[in-house]
Amino acid sequence: MLWTRTILVLLAALACLLPVTQASMGDHSLIFQKCLAKCLKSNCSTENSSDEGKNPAVVEPFYLQLFWSCKDECGYNCMWETVSTFEQRGWGVPQFYGRWPFIRVLGLQEPASVVFSLLNLVANLAMLNKFQLKVPKFVPGYHLWTIHSWVCINAWFWSSVFHSRDNVLTEKMDYFCAFSMVLYSFYCMAMRILHCQVNWMSISFSIICGCLMVFHVTYLSLLPRFDYSYNMTANVAIGVLNGLGWLIFCLIKWRKHRYVWRCALSVVLALASMSLEILDFPPLLWTFDAHALWHLSTTMLPFLWCRFIIDDCLHLLEKKEKDKKLKML
Repeated sequence: MLWTRTILVLLAALACLLPVTQASMGDHSLIFQKCLAKCLKSNCSTENSSDEGKNPAVVEPFYLQLFWSCKDECGYNCMWETVSTFEQRGWGVPQFYGRWPFIRVLGLQEPASVVFSLLNLVANLAMLNKFQLKVPKFVPGYHLWTIHSWVCINAWFWSSVFHSRDNVLTEKMDYFCAFSMVLYSFYCMAMRILHCQVNWMSISFSIICGCLMVFHVTYLSLLPRFDYSYNMTANVAIGVLNGLGWLIFCLIKWRKHRYVWRCALSVVLALASMSLEILDFPPLLWTFDAHALWHLSTTMLPFLWCRFIIDDCLHLLEKKEKDKKLKML
């Protein structure tokens, strides 16, 4: 579950290296700027603060007024006016502030991504329940993977919040939670290599990972502007080490423990699903873009990963019981 999300975060960071030629063509256009200036003056200035002076196009239902300011509403309406003008002139669909235009549903900025993020959250909740039913609490790795599930659930929750409404807080929470998954997956990989045992090595590594997480969040929070370059570098560096670690683990264990194929397959499927993220295109029906379809494609991956960790934990239990019998002889 966590590994698949880690691969996606890693490759998404790599995809950010690709050039984006129309990242802000829409909001930089004269059409948009003129429309926005006119709307702000007519509807959002103190001189025209009364309801009578407002354009009905920007008077929204109560559920929108809770999340979207007058300036946001002007930007939203002017965005569609700009899109219409661009299409009439054959210029194609522009992006606005680095994003494609989406139709809002009940105030949700990117409704499809919200729904698919919540589906991933539900899938991880279901798999956590299955894991806890199949694996006894005293099994090595039980608590490690239980925490792993909650890290995933938390990340998908903030993913849904971020796609519901993009602002400084939700963006940082989405980035921080994504990094926590990358780092925790790396931590899980190391703990599994150490056979999920508590010793000085595992304790030392836990402290190091905890300090790294605190440093990452503190550093990015104290900067006057979010350091996207550093955040990407940190995700890629730890993600590469994590990916190599899991693949080496699968290669070593393959002959004796065939169940590790599920771990390897999870990696392959996660990589394949990333093709949707790389293929950037305007939203279908102004709702389903490549990013949303990417989230949809990951909803089934937790089931495969859960089967792997269940089999692996039961294997560790069997090994533990055999070791006890050998000591008694």
